[in-house]
Amino acid sequence: MYACLTLNIHKERIMTMTEDQFLKTMIETIKYDDYEKKEEMLTILRNSVIYFDKTSSFATRSWQCWENIDLRVPIPLLKEARNLQKNLQDIASMVYIETDDYDFNQLNIKPKPIDLDIDNYKEHDAFFSEIKDTIIQGIRNAKYLIWCAVAWITDDDIYNELLQKRNNGIQIRILTSDEPSNSRLLKNLCDNFEVVKIPQWGENSRNRMHDKFCIIDLEYVMHGSYNWSRNAMSNNETLATALDKDFVKKFADEFMFLYNAHKHD
Repeated sequence: MYACLTLNIHKERIMTMTEDQFLKTMIETIKYDDYEKKEEMLTILRNSVIYFDKTSSFATRSWQCWENIDLRVPIPLLKEARNLQKNLQDIASMVYIETDDYDFNQLNIKPKPIDLDIDNYKEHDAFFSEIKDTIIQGIRNAKYLIWCAVAWITDDDIYNELLQKRNNGIQIRILTSDEPSNSRLLKNLCDNFEVVKIPQWGENSRNRMHDKFCIIDLEYVMHGSYNWSRNAMSNNETLATALDKDFVKKFADEFMFLYNAHKHD
């Protein structure tokens, strides 16, 4: 009898989640599947916190009570979160682990207190295929600014995505290498964006600005081996992404160093 009781307690301990685990599981579930409004839901969840609300109201089974999931959302995202409440509730229901004492009732959208001191959500990932699509999606997600330091920019699709964001009022700054092999779109870039062309240097001008990174809203960075060129899609390339403010700050500091060092070249 005692052995059986110990086993049941151990089983329930394994089969429950903390609030942070629940939130991260929702994020990963959406991230690796094809959901309508996927990016909108990820933005909401990455900036929100979750609390379990264990009620004393009896559930369908008489020995269980209902448990609500309170999703505390930043106030500017509340309207969008309420529009997507059914989608988010369906995912929460799928993630929820029923216990002997509680069953899932509903997901509630509530405002996140503005002075709540919560550690920033962090997420790192790596891509070895569909890199161009990942870059384009990152650009599309920008709400305020795009700072990119990319050696070669000759891809029309990426250029057009940047142009669309500029037309929507997004601040765009570009650092790129000033050399003949990068001339295809350079005039268009200079005509439409704030561009700093970094000249080659060294013996026979063999040295160049060889960075490939892009900062979105000072919160997200894409970096790796992939140039924004027409040839890059045919190569074996890598792209790493990070939603990590402390990590992104290092790229922003490097961007500003290069920008200020070469803006009068």
